[in-house]
Amino acid sequence: MPSGRNCRSPAPPLLLAAALLAGCSLSYEEAKVAEGISGETPDTVMVNFQHTVVNEGKVWVKLSAERAESYGKRKEVVLLGVRFQEYDAEGRLVTEARADRAVFNVESEDATASGSILIRAPEEKASLSAGSLSWFKDGKRLEGGGGETVRLEKEDGSFVEGRGFKADFRRRRLEFGSSVRGSYVAEDGK
Repeated sequence: MPSGRNCRSPAPPLLLAAALLAGCSLSYEEAKVAEGISGETPDTVMVNFQHTVVNEGKVWVKLSAERAESYGKRKEVVLLGVRFQEYDAEGRLVTEARADRAVFNVESEDATASGSILIRAPEEKASLSAGSLSWFKDGKRLEGGGGETVRLEKEDGSFVEGRGFKADFRRRRLEFGSSVRGSYVAEDGK
């Protein structure tokens, strides 16, 4: 006997849900694609990135980039439009550098830089320019990209450039593998 209330059976919503699920197939392709590109998609993106290292109230290092992207799975930080300054204990600028792009491995602390690279040492009155460089923390080595010209230049006009550049900072040794040329300007101007 019907009453004044409107009673519904749970069957119609369950049948609707069952019908919808029957029309679906479980596909893991999207998950596989997302997992595959996870190393290509940054975990974090920062714009106008700035990092300053201060110790005992003194600035030691300033690092800035137009864009910084961190990739946790690859253990890399990619910096675009990079600028770097290093200071001594008296606050004097020791080294300044810039590059279009740099990739830093957070595990090994190795780095590669590319684009228009310029490293300047004001106290040495010298600079280094290159299109590609790699820094290897283990061994404290700096190497030019294969086949790329690296140029070392003093403010007095003396320079040396070539390909196959390698610098070993532990041994205080620089070398070029090929296409080396240069010019030396004597201090007395001769």
